Amino acid sequence: MPSALSPVTNGSKGVKNPPAHFLHVVDSRTGQYHAIGIHHNAINASDFKAIKAPKDVAHPEYQNDQGIRVYDPGFSNTVVSESKITYIDGLEGTIQYRGYSIHDIIGKKKFEELSYLLIWGSWPSAQEAEQYKERINSVPLIDETVFNVIRSFPKNGSIVGMMIAGLSALQSTDMSTIPAHAAKALYLGNPKRVDEQIIRVMASLSMITAASYCHHTDRTFTHPRTDLSYIENFLLMTGHVDPATGLPNPRYVDALERLWAIVADHEMTCSTSALLQTASALPDVISSLISAFSAGYGPLHGGAIEVAYKNIEEIGTVDDVPAKLARVKAGKERLFGYGHRIYRVTDPRFTYITEILGELTEEVAKDPLLTVAFALDRAAAADEYFISRRLRPNADLFAAFAYKALGFPAEFILPISMVSRTQGFMAHWKEAMEGGPRIWRPGQIYTGELNRKE
Repeated sequence: MPSALSPVTNGSKGVKNPPAHFLHVVDSRTGQYHAIGIHHNAINASDFKAIKAPKDVAHPEYQNDQGIRVYDPGFSNTVVSESKITYIDGLEGTIQYRGYSIHDIIGKKKFEELSYLLIWGSWPSAQEAEQYKERINSVPLIDETVFNVIRSFPKNGSIVGMMIAGLSALQSTDMSTIPAHAAKALYLGNPKRVDEQIIRVMASLSMITAASYCHHTDRTFTHPRTDLSYIENFLLMTGHVDPATGLPNPRYVDALERLWAIVADHEMTCSTSALLQTASALPDVISSLISAFSAGYGPLHGGAIEVAYKNIEEIGTVDDVPAKLARVKAGKERLFGYGHRIYRVTDPRFTYITEILGELTEEVAKDPLLTVAFALDRAAAADEYFISRRLRPNADLFAAFAYKALGFPAEFILPISMVSRTQGFMAHWKEAMEGGPRIWRPGQIYTGELNRKE
């Protein structure tokens, strides 16, 4: 067996800024010593390729001679990119957008300002904010073929499905924007084209989502106006306006401004990862966004909101809440919508959402579902079982309650959430198009049989 003092392997050799710290590894199979550089409290998985062992004849599928692999199901402890967009510390309960605490943003900045910060990296001047608003409002109304695709769905069908189909139809209205069709990479290292597509998609998605909602609810779609803000136009297009003025209720506009700031981005979520995985192959932004929406539809991600809603509906009345909690504590049922994979303290977004709900007490009181939900939360907050396990309600669930109080049905909450998160998605797509071309190609461990014969 080789000596443990065999030549050092360091995958960070030749790097301009060599690491100051190392992970020291001795491979018991060979006795070889390896030093793996540590940067930003992370190690480069590719450095492990240098840790090789003789081929295992009995198990060629181990591929020992190609270097050791890192097995991490679900990327539970793997970082896949560097980003300057959003910082989260789940232990401290911290969220920062581009280095600014959400406490200095929510209620103080408008959608146009925050989305500009997320996408372009700095707060806009008054002139830049106005030009940004004008660019979004100057995007033409979506083509009639897009409306027809949405209308082809059953009215009681999936709104998310309508949105994805609408985006696909939008994609086909301008084939020159599709890299495969143009036979060249259109967006990598081309910020002008990237920015044009971001503006187009953000404006068009708002229309597509509103049109899908109107089709689902049998409402009349109202065309957006150039003098209104992004959120005002969203409410206008969906028909959520004050009958007396024909315009959105300013209280509801303010509530959405804050809600959309709260959930603007949450760094490397499942849907963001799906977007970036697709983007790494260099398609157009719509293809990447569809991947994000498809991932977000799952019940372990954005779709969990609808699952939690149905769970609360099944409780029945306020009087049935104690029995529900008893079944949860006995391990017979789950309490969906409580707990978060990231936060071990109160989600910093939760306080702002409860403030918004506190301003909508009249609307909440009229909704039987919401009265049950709040009775459930009050009981859980005072119960030692939930306190000791730090099971606090998920901020996304309470944001859903706020959307419900604003008059949107439960099945439209996930689509609204997708629109509000798209500013973050666009920021990640733009950042990805600024880097070098590197397709995401994770590996696998083969566990099947080999060399079988009939």
